[in-house]
Amino acid sequence: MSRKLIHFGMAILVLIILAPIYITFVHSFMGMREIMLDIGGILGGGDQMVSLPLLPSYPTLRNYKELLLYAESFYRMFWNSFLQSVPTVLGQVLVAAPAAFVMAKYNFRGKRILFWIYLAVMLMPFQVLMVSEYLILKNLSVINTHLAIILPGIFGTYPVFILMKVFLNIPDDVMEAARLDGANTTTLLWKIGVPIGKGGIVSVAVLDFLECINSIEAPLVFIRDKSLLPLSLFFPAISSENVGEVFAASIIIMIPAVLVFFLGDEYLETGLQAFQVKS
Repeated sequence: MSRKLIHFGMAILVLIILAPIYITFVHSFMGMREIMLDIGGILGGGDQMVSLPLLPSYPTLRNYKELLLYAESFYRMFWNSFLQSVPTVLGQVLVAAPAAFVMAKYNFRGKRILFWIYLAVMLMPFQVLMVSEYLILKNLSVINTHLAIILPGIFGTYPVFILMKVFLNIPDDVMEAARLDGANTTTLLWKIGVPIGKGGIVSVAVLDFLECINSIEAPLVFIRDKSLLPLSLFFPAISSENVGEVFAASIIIMIPAVLVFFLGDEYLETGLQAFQVKS
């Protein structure tokens, strides 16, 4: 009985998570009149009852047509999102992997203090570090450029903390055997650390990409030129005039994130198994 209750509870949670996505998908194929009949009370601020139909009564591709054929800024912002997210993720992996490997497998003076600094910075919200990051980026003359988003992301502490836990699963016997064969730190990282921790590295990259491509606060603070803004800021406001395109844009914006998630799904599920070393 308890097992059935658990399954029932999980099914309810799944439905709650999927409901907004399904509602967005359905309304992206509705005309403006039908959308206003369903959720016009929310947008207009009136007392009209909200209805959420399972399927559109009169399906149309008008919202996608308006967005893909006439919204020139959509493609520019779509490209900006990848131009900011991909280098950030690659940089994070290249910086975080060596740092995490050293933190996990080497002992040195101040290691514990450095670990707590990493942990403290990781727990700080963006608003706390916003001013200091802005001042640094301004001194580097990269404010209002793509680098203003990429550079802070590359040196994020979250990937280091996660990958450190990944590399801790590497047996010390394997490391010692490689050292006896003459392997240096670089060789240990690329020949042992990366292959064994590949699942964790890919998992971190996938999660970082999802975070970067949905970033809102950093672009709002560090970028003034609208031509450099990412797709996450395509619609600064939702109104009765653009709500149909908002639904369509939300579905299109979701596609790259979903594709990346499913491409890395194997590593997300079997990442822990990738850390095991056969004796």
